[in-house]
Amino acid sequence: MKRIAIALQLAGVVAALGGSAEAARAQVAVTPSIGAYIPAGDFHDLRDQAEQVRVQRDAALALGLSAEFGWLRGTLAYVTGSRLTADGIEEQGEIGEGSLLIAAADLVLRPIPRLVVVQPYLLGGVGLKNTSYDYDDDGISDAFPDDETDTTLHIGVGADLMFGGIGVVAELSDFISKDAEGDWGAHDAFATIGLKFRL
Repeated sequence: MKRIAIALQLAGVVAALGGSAEAARAQVAVTPSIGAYIPAGDFHDLRDQAEQVRVQRDAALALGLSAEFGWLRGTLAYVTGSRLTADGIEEQGEIGEGSLLIAAADLVLRPIPRLVVVQPYLLGGVGLKNTSYDYDDDGISDAFPDDETDTTLHIGVGADLMFGGIGVVAELSDFISKDAEGDWGAHDAFATIGLKFRL
């Protein structure tokens, strides 16, 4: 129930973005996408006596949805079934799995004019990231959180290939949030491809 409430809150960011953009009468485009989630580092460290334990997430299938309103964009990204592994615990590898839901409000910049049918772009914004973990080991679940929501920064680069009102979009983006030490060092990268529909 908590995750449903959080998902509705995250979706509200996208809806609010859409409402203001419609008022500006911007062109609307929707892009569902699929690709790979690529975690770029440890998500938690734990010092147990003299031993440092690093819990890592594996790459997994990612789903995405974006809605563009001119130079404004709402982004949703979702990952489930990402395996959690631990380095530093003797004879222990996989310890569970995690899911990730992100919503961000972005600005889209197109500094280079469309080259025939190809349009490169840059994006940047801010949003919320909700992570949920399911541990196989009760000892690990006591040491690490089961669920948490953090502020995240979003940067990315991509290009769309349009044929009238339908096109193909390829994008590489990174969601950056604070790590266990309070630094902006936690990275959640996505490489996706999708179909873009102009409405």
